Amino acid sequence: MSVGERVQECINKLESKDPVNAFIQLSIAIDGTAKKEYPGKKTSFRCKKFLKENLPFVMWSLTNGTPSTCKDFKFEFSGKGKPSGYTSFEDIVYSVLRCSLLHEGEMPEKVTFINENHIGMHDGKMQFPVALIGSLLFSVIASSSNSNQKVFENTHFVFGEIKAYVNNMWGSEVKAKEYIRNGFEYNVEKLLESHNKPMQPTSKAPAD
Repeated sequence: MSVGERVQECINKLESKDPVNAFIQLSIAIDGTAKKEYPGKKTSFRCKKFLKENLPFVMWSLTNGTPSTCKDFKFEFSGKGKPSGYTSFEDIVYSVLRCSLLHEGEMPEKVTFINENHIGMHDGKMQFPVALIGSLLFSVIASSSNSNQKVFENTHFVFGEIKAYVNNMWGSEVKAKEYIRNGFEYNVEKLLESHNKPMQPTSKAPAD
């Protein structure tokens, strides 16, 4: 199956409220994309590299467009090979979630999917928002290496009042962002831009 077919399957699973199988399809789509971006590299290296490099875009789409350059996101989450108790975002997505689902066929005990827009820890478990699956999927769609991919003609996301057809989003982060912005409750980029504008001096009326 192509990356485009995996993306289509992921969207289908999200629509049917099946985050586990949506994540499985997403994981395969990420690997297929990373294989093109980092040819000759091992699966673990290329997938983690893709996740790390795309973290700013992923967090941007998850947080109403809050600008970010962060590529180092760690959680107080102890896991295999992480005796310090801190695990990176890419290790949680790849080593904990992906490997558990693809190799063991079940969700890891320390991760749970939630229908919220925040990532966090609760009672020793990482809360992984279903919306984050969508944000990661956008990074696959926006990858320039996937510009020739296709899904069904009518496959789309709804951002605000705008229907964004996936086939119009392939291969361009700029185009993807243009569509995604329509779904934000408020535009953080605009708010920050307005806040950071230097104040214009006010002119005083000449004295009599």
